[in-house]
Amino acid sequence: METLRIAILTETLPPDSLKLQPWRYLGELARALQDTGHEASALTTEAGVPTWNGVRVDRHPDAIDFRSARRLHRLVETRGYDAGIVRLTAGLFFSLHREPGTPPSKGRLIGIFLRPLHNGWDLARRFLDPTLVPEIRLDLHHAGLYASRRLGTWADPPPYVNDYAFLWESDRATGISAGLPAGSCHVVRHPFDPFFLDRRGAGLGSRLSGAFGPVPRRVIFSGPPEATRGIRDVVQLPSVLPRDPPTQVVLLLRDGRFPAPVVKRKRIGVHEVLAVHGLITREELRAIYRTSHVAVFPYRFVRTGLPLVVLEAVAAGLPVVTTRIHPIRELEGRTGLVFARPRNPPDIARAIESAFDDAQRAAVVRKNDEWIRTTPDWFTVAKNFVSFVR
Repeated sequence: METLRIAILTETLPPDSLKLQPWRYLGELARALQDTGHEASALTTEAGVPTWNGVRVDRHPDAIDFRSARRLHRLVETRGYDAGIVRLTAGLFFSLHREPGTPPSKGRLIGIFLRPLHNGWDLARRFLDPTLVPEIRLDLHHAGLYASRRLGTWADPPPYVNDYAFLWESDRATGISAGLPAGSCHVVRHPFDPFFLDRRGAGLGSRLSGAFGPVPRRVIFSGPPEATRGIRDVVQLPSVLPRDPPTQVVLLLRDGRFPAPVVKRKRIGVHEVLAVHGLITREELRAIYRTSHVAVFPYRFVRTGLPLVVLEAVAAGLPVVTTRIHPIRELEGRTGLVFARPRNPPDIARAIESAFDDAQRAAVVRKNDEWIRTTPDWFTVAKNFVSFVR
């Protein structure tokens, strides 16, 4: 097998401990490329970082070279890479047409969309929602990608970017309709995390074992306390769920301000809300999922390419209730995900109740197991990216 030199090209490189998307995806991909026998590395402006997720890190100090598709492809050529993989941004699309010149003849530049491609209606609803105003800064890049499409920068692009990878079929269709060459557009499905697929028994550990005793019904939400994730809708669930039987609603609120988990309890009628503020380990999260009955992620707007909390809960064996918004709605009917209307706590409660029905639950588990079985693992994803180079 020919060994290829493939680099992840990223101007910044956050610490591994932050587990931020899209770098988490790029880090897993780099490691998978290395594990398949290729020479994988990361090229970044960051100094003093020798390795990242187990792969070598090289430094290129000139940040401007990471902000132009033409300059990025030139880096691939001059450094002797067979391919470079870069996260696509609005800035890179605007750079495609303002920098004329002959594309480099050596190496390939592969761009990947690690943010959903929202349409104008979805963006209008997101930016006009007063409950989401505090997070506007986090979503400006979505508006930038939409503007770059509408302004025609995707149409007939110069071949500085050779291949485009998408996580969603609907996003690929959006890219092609905006002018990207169909033959260069590929869907690469996001793998499930093998850590959460491991369903062998494991204890919760000393930090939280006292908080999670046996209960008849436990519904769980995990993630940062962000309005776009529907946290307000989760908090309202005890007011709209049936009184019988009692339900415990758990909120695992990822918040770096708390060095150790802080547990708070509150009774709302017959139901209980148990909130855990702080950072918990993957081992703790997996163990809590195993003591739960249904996971709920009622997104109002999806910021990342594919919400990992959904994949992790499904991998752990939980039925998952989520909302019918882009891009998750693409999975309705094709997986065991149970869908509800966004911004609608009564309908979310209805979906949760359906997941407790024995027949419905069995169907959900069966379809999710099939989804897991037919989804490529990281080894296969790495081979897909290699196929773009050969």
